[in-house]
Amino acid sequence: MLLGRGRFFWWLISELSRKYWKAIAAGCLLGISLAFLAARAQPLAFFRASVRVERIGIVGEFTPTTLPEEIQRRVSIGLTRLTADGSAAAAVATRWEATDSGKTYVFHLNPETAWHDGKKLTASDINYNIRDVTFTPVDETTLRVQLPAAYGPFETVVSKPLFRRGLIGVGDYRVAAIRLKGDAVEYLKLVPVGKQEGPAYEFRFYHTEAAAILAYKLGDVDVLEGVSSKDPLLQWGTPQVDQHVSYRRIVGVFFNMRDTILKEKLLRQALAYSIPRQREEQAISPISKTSWAYTDSVRIYDEDVPRAKKLFESSLVATTSSVTITTFPSYVDLAQVIAGRWSALGLSTAVRVERTIPSDYQVIVTAIDIPPDPDQYAFWHSTQASAKTNITGYANAKIDKLLEDARQEGDREKRKNLYVDFQKRLMEDVPAVFLYYPITYTIRRHPER
Repeated sequence: MLLGRGRFFWWLISELSRKYWKAIAAGCLLGISLAFLAARAQPLAFFRASVRVERIGIVGEFTPTTLPEEIQRRVSIGLTRLTADGSAAAAVATRWEATDSGKTYVFHLNPETAWHDGKKLTASDINYNIRDVTFTPVDETTLRVQLPAAYGPFETVVSKPLFRRGLIGVGDYRVAAIRLKGDAVEYLKLVPVGKQEGPAYEFRFYHTEAAAILAYKLGDVDVLEGVSSKDPLLQWGTPQVDQHVSYRRIVGVFFNMRDTILKEKLLRQALAYSIPRQREEQAISPISKTSWAYTDSVRIYDEDVPRAKKLFESSLVATTSSVTITTFPSYVDLAQVIAGRWSALGLSTAVRVERTIPSDYQVIVTAIDIPPDPDQYAFWHSTQASAKTNITGYANAKIDKLLEDARQEGDREKRKNLYVDFQKRLMEDVPAVFLYYPITYTIRRHPER
């Protein structure tokens, strides 16, 4: 009986195999392929399940090439990197030499550096597209750079992160997803590279702080970075609030040096001494206090009303004169306080709120971003007034010469001495009053919420 059944099943299997052998073979191949893919996908599935994701809201409009510096540096690094005081340190280049009076640089690259797609980074991959600067690979790990003239800040210029098309970098994180709305980045996801430990990041970008705060309340993001006020969210649960002083940004009062009233130095000094001290950390120079070239040996315009009155009375300003302070919505309250002090001093002062800098301003209360290198040629050299980066229209032959010499000086100590002299002379002339380093906040939702 059993033998008969065994023969029957053998015959049945043989007939089916012979008739449907193609389908059976295809099924076996499909099964093997699916098993292989499952084995390959398992680490990815584990990664997705185990890596924490931080959802961060950022205020501002950015294209893929103008992403915030903090995000760029997660994805890639430059030939050099910047230290806390603005100095250049080793990054992709482990070392470098400057010769020919600072017109030639030779960078030696780390041979272990690779792009996120696994391709080895070589000297031929590097070209910062700087006008009149030539990048010549000597071999795979040696790069010669020829400048038309000595340029002191060059080592910090090449700290800009390196990228290939598609935001492929050489940093600890790679771009896993990006979504655009027109040219602007709407969403960006970064994930750790290889065995690199750390969370993944999802960034969402908002045009206004109010929109970012609403996204936080709706649960679209769990972290807000760089917001100007913590107050709107203090009553929204119990968020963790971290405060940061922005030493790369200064809020100040900028005088139009071409104005018939404000071109007088005694008047500008009088106005400077009448401004009340702010609660934020004081700024006394256009160069950040964290910079290697900073000095506090300058004229400091602490609030001194009696001195302000004395200087004002010595100035040539007419008793019928008046000025208008132009400012932006973020600084209206500050501008009104300053206007009140100047009016009390004897100079009738009004406040005007704008969205952009008008061509007919007299005084501007605003913030400026300062570069990590102490070079401030763009802000204060007389030739830059037409380029509109020198917003005060300041022109001083001695300041021009100091800025030019400092740009061409390769010796750091000599360069610092030039910038110390620059700061002293500028603050004596007071084309602007530097008030404070602004505070920003990072608002973080507690994990349990």
